[in-house]
Amino acid sequence: MIRRIAIGVASATLCLSGLIATQAEAATKTVKASGGPVIFSTSVRNAQTCTWKSSPKIAGFGRTVKCKNGIVADTAKFKANTSTAAKSYEITLEVKGKSVVVHQWKVTQAGETPPTTSTSTTTTPVYGIGATQQVHDASKNPLTVTFTQLIDPATGIDQFNQPNSGYRFVAVVINLANPSTAMITSDSYLDVQLVGTDNQAYSTDFSSVTECTNFSSGSFTLLPGGTENGCVLFQVPLGVNVKLVQFSLGYGYLDVAQWNL
Repeated sequence: MIRRIAIGVASATLCLSGLIATQAEAATKTVKASGGPVIFSTSVRNAQTCTWKSSPKIAGFGRTVKCKNGIVADTAKFKANTSTAAKSYEITLEVKGKSVVVHQWKVTQAGETPPTTSTSTTTTPVYGIGATQQVHDASKNPLTVTFTQLIDPATGIDQFNQPNSGYRFVAVVINLANPSTAMITSDSYLDVQLVGTDNQAYSTDFSSVTECTNFSSGSFTLLPGGTENGCVLFQVPLGVNVKLVQFSLGYGYLDVAQWNL
C-alpha cells in the first residue's frame, strides 16, 4: 500500500471578480547556505499576466509573462550565503485578470556554519579598506581584488534611482586585476556581498549612483593582464553600519576574500 503524506501548508483558493488563483505549494521555503535553484509555482485561471518579483532582489529573477489557465512557475537561483547569519527573502507573484491577486512565499536561507575553534596559534590576517587579496575561478586562475573605497551614503543619479524608505545606498568600490594567462569573466552582482552590524547579509541593488559606475551592469571581462574598476551597490537600513565585505568568483563555494570594517 502506498501512503501519501502532505507536507507544508494547505493550499488556498482566491476568487475575485472571476479571477481564480490557487497556491499549489507551501508558502514557506528554506534554502541551504550553499544556495541553489528553488521553483515557485501556483495554479491560475481566467488570468492575463503574471509578474514575478523578489525582495531583496535576486539576480536573474523577476519577469512578466502571459498566463491564462493552469500552473505558472518560475525558478529563482540563490547564491551561496557565506555569512553565518540567515537571510530572508520574499517572493511575490502578481496575477492580473479582471482583478489582481498577489501570492507570497517566504524564503529563509541558512547561514554558513561557523568553523570549529582551533587550538592553533596561527593568526588569520584581517584586511581592511585598501587591502589587496587574491581569489581564483573554478579553473584555478587567479584574480586580484582591491577594496579601494566605501561610499556611505551614495547618491542616486535621479529620482528613479533612490533607496527604499528607511534605507540608504552604500557603494563598495573595487579594482580587479587579472595576472593569469586566461580570460576571466563574471558578474559582480553575484560576486560581492555585504554584511551589516546586525549580522544580516544584504543582496546587491541594481540602481545607479553619481559617485561610481557599476562595471557593465555588474558584468566584467578581463583579458590576461587587464584591470577594471567599478562599484557594487547595496541598500542598507538606516542605523546599521557595514561590518564586512566579501568577494568570491564561485558564488561562495570557491575561495573568498573578506574585508573587515
